[in-house]
Amino acid sequence: MAEKEIAQRKITVREKEIQLLKQIREGSDQAYIELTGPYRERLYRKAVSMVKDGDDAEDIVQDALISGYRSIKNFRAESGVYTWLYRIVVNKSKDLLAKRKRARENSMDESEFQVTDHRLGFEKKIELSDESEYLIKKINELEDIYKEVIELRYFEEMSYSQIAEVLGCNIGTVKSRLFKAKEFLKHLIQQDGRGDGYFR
Repeated sequence: MAEKEIAQRKITVREKEIQLLKQIREGSDQAYIELTGPYRERLYRKAVSMVKDGDDAEDIVQDALISGYRSIKNFRAESGVYTWLYRIVVNKSKDLLAKRKRARENSMDESEFQVTDHRLGFEKKIELSDESEYLIKKINELEDIYKEVIELRYFEEMSYSQIAEVLGCNIGTVKSRLFKAKEFLKHLIQQDGRGDGYFR
């Protein structure tokens, strides 16, 4: 009974999105706010994790939502709204990181561009257990392509098909990267003399 109720809720969310998309295409700005509102905090956390600055992350999310609104007529709704917005946020975060890199290369003073939201980091450390903090540290040591696939699968809880859409590859590639990512992560953990029962 519980599984049936959960499935029904998922259908309801999907139908709600389709209904709101229809209203948006008919000119309702409020419908777009209602559609994207539930995802703002998650999108913000993703942007912060990439650009390491709260103000920049907020700008990125705002810019992404504006871009999403402008291109909403081209959104086919074959995937979820969050997956679509997530990809926009990631691309805009990468654009900012690329601009920072170019700025560093053209400046003698690199410290100006190494901005970090220390308040967020402090709060995050309070919330995380020692074990979780250790695991996140190890994940951050992975190459970007492996770090990203683990983040999408285990922190964003995306399906293989959603990850494939975000990364622009096929499901087979997603599974292969995830397998390699877990092997690399296991190796890093074992180097510290810890167990490997993290991603079974």
